[in-house]
Amino acid sequence: MKRNVMRMTVAIVLLGMVLFLSACGKSEPEQAASDKVQQDQVQVSSQGAEETFELHGDYAIDITDLGMALTFYLRIAADNSFVLSANRQFSDDRGSGTIGELDGTYLMIYSDSTPEKSKTATFERVGPNLLFQSTLPYGSANISFERVDEDDPDLVYRLMADKYVYEEYYDTYLGYQSVGELEYDYVLTLGPGAKYSLVSTMVKGEAPSYEEKGSFRVAGESIFITPQGAAELQGAVTEDRGLELDVKPEESLDRTPILFRVATTAAHAGRWYAEKNGTAAELTLDYFGGYSFESQSHAEKGRFDVTQQTISFTKAGETGPVEGTKAGYELKAMFAGQEWNFYGEAIQGQFTGGTMVNETYSATLQMNADGSYALEVLDQESGLELVRESGGFAITAGPMAYMITLTSRDETLRVGEIWPTGLNMTLDIEGTKYSFLLTK
Repeated sequence: MKRNVMRMTVAIVLLGMVLFLSACGKSEPEQAASDKVQQDQVQVSSQGAEETFELHGDYAIDITDLGMALTFYLRIAADNSFVLSANRQFSDDRGSGTIGELDGTYLMIYSDSTPEKSKTATFERVGPNLLFQSTLPYGSANISFERVDEDDPDLVYRLMADKYVYEEYYDTYLGYQSVGELEYDYVLTLGPGAKYSLVSTMVKGEAPSYEEKGSFRVAGESIFITPQGAAELQGAVTEDRGLELDVKPEESLDRTPILFRVATTAAHAGRWYAEKNGTAAELTLDYFGGYSFESQSHAEKGRFDVTQQTISFTKAGETGPVEGTKAGYELKAMFAGQEWNFYGEAIQGQFTGGTMVNETYSATLQMNADGSYALEVLDQESGLELVRESGGFAITAGPMAYMITLTSRDETLRVGEIWPTGLNMTLDIEGTKYSFLLTK
């Protein structure tokens, strides 16, 4: 009882301090969504005027844009208690406590917070989501609540917790359109925070023709999307779970109604590359369970199924499947009587980047389909070559991300993580370890 009274006292005092300090040092009113802040992270969805959301529920916190390829989860109970966890089963406690609120400012007070050493985080509510105003303690780490883009100082990434609302509609959807002689493919993704992303690509085109982000809401048989900086648009949910939405293939073209269908194998879609004894092969998995394999001497098409880490391929015209394995960025399977070791396109090709500190070192890493690599590190200021090596790489599952290990011909080991944004490599240079973010 005394502990609860003490905790509430701490909450009241800390809330008062937060509001006092927020009022001081502000030369102008604070905006919930500054024009200089990344819009897709803090956009206030138009559904806020028509629907209210409870604070309690589950949230996803993706901190990729803040510098780490990690998503963790927050659960707020109806009694305003909370817990942070690495998984949505909340089987491990990375921080827990209670939440207080005063004049729209919310304070998370951790159970191990004391008057002598407070452990808290503050946030505001933006539509169904939470926008943090301070660092967020998570396990032994403190997650920064904002990061300025290095290439564009006017772009600021903010820490948000995206609530699971309209969760039954979360998926990847595909649509198609012909405009004259041109054909376009659409990929629509609905996810936590009531956020959507749309990518239009011209068939046989190398790069997306148009990209759009915004928020969505569902009411009965209608779905509404609000593109960033635009008015809300109404669409429809079909009886077979399709979506009818007005979208455009190019920035300069008008919106037209498109029917979207759920992409049943979106989680596995992509290109895979292998090389064996000098022979290259490419495997393509599509969004609807189809595959195509092509090497210099053999080509085939068919259907695939994935169950956990087992992937089965059934060639067109045949009934018996051939099983392989698929784990992370590596896929092994038999085609034309040969076993192939494929690597996902995300870890293939040339990656370049610099150190995450002020040194003038730059690195180039070439990742090849036969499992080999070539690494070069230069001091750009002096032009001195610091590292030049080659060898083989291996992919393993790590605690937070898939790990990549480079083993040079002289058995030097270099380890890094595979992030959605690229490769976060730790390289030892003359006895000092440096972190490099390498991107394509």
